[in-house]
Amino acid sequence: MKILITNDDGPLNTQYSAYIRPFVQYILANKPDWKITVCVPHVQKSWIGKAHLAGHNLSLQFLYSKRDSPDDSFWGPFIEPQLKDSIKLLDTEQRVNSDIPEDAIEWILIDGTPSSCVNIGLHYLKSGGEPFDLVISGPNVGRNTSAAYITSSGTVGAAMESVICNDTRSIALSWAYFDGRKSVPNELMERASQRSVDVIQYLYENWNSETDLYSVNIPLIDDLSKETPIFYAPIWENRWSTIFEGPRIRRPSTNDEIEDGNESNMISFHWSPNFKNHRASSRCDPNVKYDMDIIEDRCIVVSPMRAVFHSVPELTGKIDIYGSTKEEEATEQVVLSIPKDSYIYTPLAKSIKHLLGIEIKDTLESNLIEQGKKIFQYADYEQFDIDKVMEYPKNYFINSYIYRKALIRKHYLSHTIHSYVVKHPESILNTAYLESYNIDLDYAEFLDDALDENWELRQELEKEDRWWIVKPSMSDKGQGIRVFRTIEDLQNVFDSFDEDETDEEIEETAIDNNKIIISQLRHFIVQEYMVNPLLIPSMDNKKFHIRCYITCKGDLEVFVYDRMLALFAPKPFKKLNDEDYNVTNLSSLECHLTNTCLQIEEDKDLSVLEFDTISDISDENKKKIKEQIYSIAKDIFLAALNVDRLNFQPLRNAFETYGVDFLVDSNYSVKILEINAYPDFKQTGDELKGLIDELFKNLVKDCIAPFFNKKIVKESEQSSFTKVLDTTSNVWQ
Repeated sequence: MKILITNDDGPLNTQYSAYIRPFVQYILANKPDWKITVCVPHVQKSWIGKAHLAGHNLSLQFLYSKRDSPDDSFWGPFIEPQLKDSIKLLDTEQRVNSDIPEDAIEWILIDGTPSSCVNIGLHYLKSGGEPFDLVISGPNVGRNTSAAYITSSGTVGAAMESVICNDTRSIALSWAYFDGRKSVPNELMERASQRSVDVIQYLYENWNSETDLYSVNIPLIDDLSKETPIFYAPIWENRWSTIFEGPRIRRPSTNDEIEDGNESNMISFHWSPNFKNHRASSRCDPNVKYDMDIIEDRCIVVSPMRAVFHSVPELTGKIDIYGSTKEEEATEQVVLSIPKDSYIYTPLAKSIKHLLGIEIKDTLESNLIEQGKKIFQYADYEQFDIDKVMEYPKNYFINSYIYRKALIRKHYLSHTIHSYVVKHPESILNTAYLESYNIDLDYAEFLDDALDENWELRQELEKEDRWWIVKPSMSDKGQGIRVFRTIEDLQNVFDSFDEDETDEEIEETAIDNNKIIISQLRHFIVQEYMVNPLLIPSMDNKKFHIRCYITCKGDLEVFVYDRMLALFAPKPFKKLNDEDYNVTNLSSLECHLTNTCLQIEEDKDLSVLEFDTISDISDENKKKIKEQIYSIAKDIFLAALNVDRLNFQPLRNAFETYGVDFLVDSNYSVKILEINAYPDFKQTGDELKGLIDELFKNLVKDCIAPFFNKKIVKESEQSSFTKVLDTTSNVWQ
């Protein structure tokens, strides 16, 4: 591994840069596979951040020290390299200084900033032309924790330059002294070097894909050892006040450099930072342990960062680089609070065991969350400990958002889409959602009053030139759905809901179970009915809808599962006409409703196909349909984020899979029907159970594994998840 080492404390110096010599010596003595190049500022450049000296041309000097020297003695500085193995920068004969041992450490000094050292080092100091694998910036004298120090740190700035100028991995390393004791014994610096190298090796071999660089702080404590705990932690967003004192009159003295010959008294501010005057930002969570807290506890802290002065919040918890004890292994736990004989238990448990290898429990012990253990729970909505979800976002991960009515309630969904397309008429939702109206009704006899309140709907129904479908907003499994044309038809529909009789003609079918009680639901949606659905000849020209599983993760990524289902009506489609269709005869609905839950059990497997296996639809048209679904999925969740933040609130510590239904018309245009939370995966049937198995495998890989900081190696087959949205709604989190 080729490594470039820099710092912001300058070259060997007992007072200002006491740590880099023993660190480099330890690497040379113990890591022969690490090929290092050392390039540092020629003087201390602390508190300079990620800066370059604009307009300044930079020069190099060279120092040389013994590999085993216990002090800071050296040869130099020289203006040219002195060893035959030195970096050859110009096309000139290499000088060889016989006074310097061949195995001496070469220190390349640049009269610039730490960031300049990295920029020049990565591009011009490559031995043999081979690129560097890693940049180590440090060890810095003192800690680099909290926003106040990290944003000012030349050490972190150099590591950030590595990413920005050459996209090279980097680690900012700091050794935190305590009680003002900067000078520590050589034996302690050797142990600090060992701990640093161990952490660096682990991070490099287990690099998180969302991370650009790491800030690592090692405490210089007497009992520093392999037993010293190591934690990931976010950066404490602290605030402080002025770091200067003044104003005061600066009176020139013989030691002052007076520019332009101006020797008059000057107003000045003296450098005088109060390192104890800190306060937490309002963004800080009192329940979270930040980098400053970890180092104060005399533990090693690792802060994953992006090259935008921002930490990576997904990485939290203890890091075990030396192997776990059985007790420590229990810090991760999966709780499956669903019956073991349920349709999804086996595929979910199998994927978790195979890909994560984490213990699975049946019940949640909430006290474990409080103890800092990381727990994922898959459960029904009512089974979650909502208080713990909100209080411990780093430790408790669940399979459902808490607030998502803006999507899963039909009348809310209608409002969400309508409000969004008013402001975004270019959105695909403008054409991908059938014209819809909301109506509230307590009893059938109040329909006329309800239509008076919704005069737009009344006007449309009075035209009697279109067919409509009415659906209860809060029902599922096709209950209460009816197709109608006129206001009189709609009145007959609602009147039929209040009747106790059951149509004897359809007693042997499941569709007679879809009656409702109006007063228990109240909210209804009246939607334009698609009269020209795409029909499949090989399925006797039956109408179908597409069931697509769409997964949302955190705040907010959206994935569309590409293996979609086609759910068919039990009877061949018949065009609607006033003569043959009876709105209260439920058997008339069998060619119009595609809900498999309304079909008798023996017909269900015959009514569900994998969408991609339908030979009647060409590959080109299948692609066209899926691309529309991707666009609709993206915009529907953007709509929820932008329109109704009260009723759609993504959580960082949750994901949720929705069953989203789409209709396709005869022109291959896709329309969204509804979004279902906790979809009935059993609709897939036994023949297509492999489709659900693969779905849950993807869920474990892309949603659950990152919570446990597990790196799942992608298998050879192409992923079945297509990411259609990656955004952040709560920028304050």
